[in-house]
Amino acid sequence: MCLSVIVQNPQILSEKRAVGLVCKPGRTEVTPLAQRIVEFLLSKGIEIQVDPGSLSLPDMTVKPTPIEEIDADFVITIGGDGTILYTLSQLKDRETPLFCINRGTVGFLTEIGTSTALASLGRVLANDCIIETNLNISSGVGERVFPSALNEVYVVSKLPGRLLTLQILLDGVQVDYGRADGAMLATPCGSTAYALAAGGSILTPDVNGFVFVPVCPPRFELKSMVIPDYAKLEFELVKPGAPGLAVIDGQTRWDIEPNERVWLKKSEKVTRFIRLYNNYYDRLNTRLVPRTL
Repeated sequence: MCLSVIVQNPQILSEKRAVGLVCKPGRTEVTPLAQRIVEFLLSKGIEIQVDPGSLSLPDMTVKPTPIEEIDADFVITIGGDGTILYTLSQLKDRETPLFCINRGTVGFLTEIGTSTALASLGRVLANDCIIETNLNISSGVGERVFPSALNEVYVVSKLPGRLLTLQILLDGVQVDYGRADGAMLATPCGSTAYALAAGGSILTPDVNGFVFVPVCPPRFELKSMVIPDYAKLEFELVKPGAPGLAVIDGQTRWDIEPNERVWLKKSEKVTRFIRLYNNYYDRLNTRLVPRTL
């Protein structure tokens, strides 16, 4: 199965006719846009569940609903990629489709800007759109399972400024060994984020694989690798007295003790984005390529 599956002209609204709304907290400038979106959805007879931690719309007929309680046909986010990842980390059903409006710095995962938000939302409600499905990574230590990751799972030293010594195993076979500030496994979606900044390769959405990227290994003791999506990767912390942290999409952190192994593999969970068309390469060229050469 491809890591990114496109569904054309999906049925967006169900009988519940409910939409969630999450904004980046503290960004008061998004309030007017949020109000226009709520008015538009209410005019269509749609229930709006607004995260009270994002913004307050006291004069409008909305249902204050914390992110973890949202039960909607899809969720609108207003912010950047960080807002999207935070929302995913809190949703009780992380497979709820997301329609993302960019108010961040880069917003690679977002779909549209604020100027076309209402017109684009109208197209979504008319099913004139696609749903892009992206794989997640599952990880944990032994029976302890961490939350799923859309972008990457990053293992880093718990002690600032200290190197980790890692044994890397692929399906139980040692494939590398060495020191680094940390190491991560990223999805094709996440290959354009932290993994790219750390020197990893971009994996296009139709690549059935993940990318392993070490962060600042001295003397290139660890090397980046692309691995198949059916494989199981393990990071073993082999240095005594050197604990680590597993960081999931930059949102949550989990303790790892020396000599423990972090396992990583394809998750049963996926993340779904509502897009107006299959625009991956357009986003790649307009948001990640330098504007001046």
